[in-house]
This record gives sequence, structure tokens and C-alpha cells, in this order.
Amino acid sequence: MAMLQSAHWPVLIDVYFFLGGLAGGAFVIATAALLVDAVRYRDVVRVGYYLAFVVPLRFLNMVLNFNPLSPMSMGAWALLGFSTAAFLAAVMTLLEDLGKVRDLSGPKLIVGVIGGAMGFFLAAYPGVLLGATARPLWINAHVLGALFLAVGASSGAAAMALVLAVLRGRDRDGVARLGTTIVLALLIQLLAVIGFVWSVQASGSSQALKALALITSGPYSTLFWGGAIVVGSVVPLLLGLLGLKRPSVGLTAVVSVLVLVGGFLVKTLIMAAGQV
Repeated sequence: MAMLQSAHWPVLIDVYFFLGGLAGGAFVIATAALLVDAVRYRDVVRVGYYLAFVVPLRFLNMVLNFNPLSPMSMGAWALLGFSTAAFLAAVMTLLEDLGKVRDLSGPKLIVGVIGGAMGFFLAAYPGVLLGATARPLWINAHVLGALFLAVGASSGAAAMALVLAVLRGRDRDGVARLGTTIVLALLIQLLAVIGFVWSVQASGSSQALKALALITSGPYSTLFWGGAIVVGSVVPLLLGLLGLKRPSVGLTAVVSVLVLVGGFLVKTLIMAAGQV
């Protein structure tokens, strides 16, 4: 795989990458809920498909090119396919909500499975893209795809749970299940962060270690350890574990906000440090 030229990306790219992962995670979770029990988790499915539809399509203009073997083209075509599936799923969900049709679970499931595969790729894609970019920090971190995928899953579940919680505690069972999903995703996310730090340290690259130091002990360290790790990962994980024993819509809402903040910081700081 040829390396991409390094580039200093604007902050807006951080937002697009975060929202893309969130949307991919939400779509996959919604499809899983549809597979498990379309009736019981109807609101979870609805919220997930609606959220997935808000992926910023302008991102296509920045990554689309005509080299089918490049990581950027792969992501662009996956985003195009995912956006199509998200649009169809959202339209079918809206038709059900408006009472135009009684039940479109069958067609939604077909679209969901296809779009879910693309959503899975979309959530991990930014990490794969960074790993193919000629920057020491990113190219020496071999778990960026897994880390970004975990962030996509946790942020997608958090966004869905937050919406359901705001809707006056609607679908408490669905919120509880999303809380469990958040806990599992956070555990994987923390393990991936450890793997990220370890893989860079093990690389022995002085440039990569210098970039990593920006996050672990340099100017970004307070935001990383205090914001992304403690406030955005460890605290919501502990609160989420508490919620497994004592389910609470309010607690899940707090956890969701913290997870969204933490997930955004993880991606943003890794991208910022890699460009220095």
C-alpha cells in the first residue's frame, strides 16, 4: 500500500472523522437491535438509523479521487455506499413513523446488513487512513483502526442513549441495553489506547516517540489524561458499571455526554500530535 503524503488537516476534518465513526457505530448497533428484536427495540432502531443519516456528505468532496487502490478512495466509496444505505433506512423508518406503511422490517434488515458492513468499515477507516499517511506517530501505531472502531461504537451507542434519555426516558429497556454496549465499547477502547501507546513506544522511532510525548507528557497531556482518559473513559466506565446493577436513564445520559466528549478528544489529540 503506497503511503499518502502527509498533510496538516483543519479541525473540521476531526469533526468529520468523529461524526463518521459515530454514524457508522449507530447504524451497526441499530441493525443489531433490529436483528435481535425489531419490536422490543423499535425506538433504538429508529434513533440509530436517524442518527446515521446525519453523516456530513461534504466529506466526500475532500476524500474522493480516482485511484481505486488508495485508502482515501476506499473510504470515499464506503462512505458513499453507507450514506445511501443510511438514507434508505431513514426513509423507511420515517414512512413507518408517519403511518404510511405498517412494517418494513424485512427491507430494513436487508439494507441494514449491507449498510452495517460499510458502517463497520467507516468507523475504522480513519485509523486505517492515518496509518497509511507518512507521519511517524500514525504509521508506528498499529492499532489505530481498532481504536477508532471502538470510539465509533462507544460514541454511536452514547449518542443513541442520549437521544432516548432526552425523550423523557422513552424505551428504558433500550437505554439499559445501550448502556451495556457503552461499557463493552469503553473497555475495548481503553485496551486499544494502551495498545496504541505501547506500539509507538515499541517502534523505537525517535520521531514517533517525540510526537507521542506531546500526548503523554507534553502540551496535550492534560487534555489526554484528564479529558480523554479519566473524564471521557474511566469515569463513564465506572458509572456505566454502576448502571448495570442499578439502571437509570439519568445516569446513562451523563455517561453518554462524557463518552462523546472523551471519544472526540481521543481522535482529535491523536490527529493533532501526528501532524506536529
